[in-house]
This record gives sequence, structure tokens and C-alpha cells, in this order.
Amino acid sequence: MSLNDYTAKHDQIRSDRQNRSLHKYCEEVAVELNNAGVSMSAFVKDIQADHTKESVKELWRAFARVKYGKKSTTELTTKEINDVYDEVNRHIAQFGIHIQFPSGENIYGEIN
Repeated sequence: MSLNDYTAKHDQIRSDRQNRSLHKYCEEVAVELNNAGVSMSAFVKDIQADHTKESVKELWRAFARVKYGKKSTTELTTKEINDVYDEVNRHIAQFGIHIQFPSGENIYGEIN
């Protein structure tokens, strides 16, 4: 694979499958953070609430803004999706939580 092929592949906007995986991941992280008793205040000062898929996706967006200056997950490349996942996963690991990024058969029960 040439450098141009590698660059072109990793500069593509995130795929539909990555988008579905992102939503599933956010949902699973929210459940595990709530089960572990981790309040949103661990991530956002002065907020005491349970996590939701939407609140985890906002956390994801915050990392994307800081790392890449992008406000929407639709702007992320396939490589950037992976990089942001690594950041979020590293932070939730502090609470003993690890959620593998969903793929194929575990996205909303989809089997490919």
C-alpha cells in the first residue's frame, strides 16, 4: 500500500457502520458508568446526573473538539474516530470500565 493509498483511506469521513458503532458504544458506556456509580460530575463539573447515550456522545464530541477542532462526529475521519475512541476508552478505564468499540454483529444486533 502506498503512502497516498494509506492517507486516502484514513482521511475518509467516518462510515455509516462507524456511526452506528459510535452510538452503540455511547449507550454501553453510559450503562457501565451508571452501574459503576460514576457520576457525570467526574467529567463535567457541578453536574449530578446519570449517564445517557447522549451525554456520552457529548463527551465524545468534547474530545473531538479538543483533538481535532471538529464539532460534529460527521466531520471525523475514520482514523479520527479510532483516535477519539482511544481517548474516551483511556479515560473511562480509570473507573475500571472497558467497552470494545462495536463492530458488525454487535451493532444493534446486526449481523454482516
